[in-house]
Amino acid sequence: MLKRFLLPIFFASSLFANAVYSQISSDPPFLGDTAGIVNGRVLARKAYITTFADITWQAPGQKHPLSQQEIVDAHRKTWDALVVDAIIEDGIEEKGITVTDSEVLSVLVNDPPEFLKNNFKDSSGVFHRQEYLQTLHDPRNDSIVQAVINTMKPTMRKEKFYKVLVAPVTVMITDDQLWDEFKKQKGASRKEFNSKKEELRQEKQMSFLYAWIEASKGNAKIIDYRTIK
Repeated sequence: MLKRFLLPIFFASSLFANAVYSQISSDPPFLGDTAGIVNGRVLARKAYITTFADITWQAPGQKHPLSQQEIVDAHRKTWDALVVDAIIEDGIEEKGITVTDSEVLSVLVNDPPEFLKNNFKDSSGVFHRQEYLQTLHDPRNDSIVQAVINTMKPTMRKEKFYKVLVAPVTVMITDDQLWDEFKKQKGASRKEFNSKKEELRQEKQMSFLYAWIEASKGNAKIIDYRTIK
């Protein structure tokens, strides 16, 4: 049943994080429940701890005590991730981006994520779609399916926002423009270009997205309560 497979998924990351968390000095470098404020959006202690745990997570068998520099770097990455997330949430709200339960369910039916598909693969790696769909639509799993939907919504909202944000620049990224840049490379060929064209287009889109994030960070009103910066 879906419930049997999904509950370990929800709690696995926190269990691993706690295992690593106990090995290092990872206390949030600020007092109280607020790490900072970005454009009026509070960066909460709970979110800080969760993000820090994700960043410092180590796979079983590869765990090692983090050095002081690694701990400092992890705190800085945690802060930056929370700031970027707050800025993106501002953008999502500004553009009125929403994701409905039906949209998520459509993805679960038509293009299920790998972490779900893996639970319905046999020893040969064959995905048993019919068994998966029967489990997905089983009324006994409604609460678990709803939990999956709620978990996927934030990521899907961000994905939808990214597409809306880069849509204008995507229109301007023509094949001719990409080729003009690509052919400057030594030994460049049309055949190689055609095989890499979409990858090059995505790189342009990501560059635009990163530039938007950096510009938004520069214009944001940020209050920082950390002692490690």
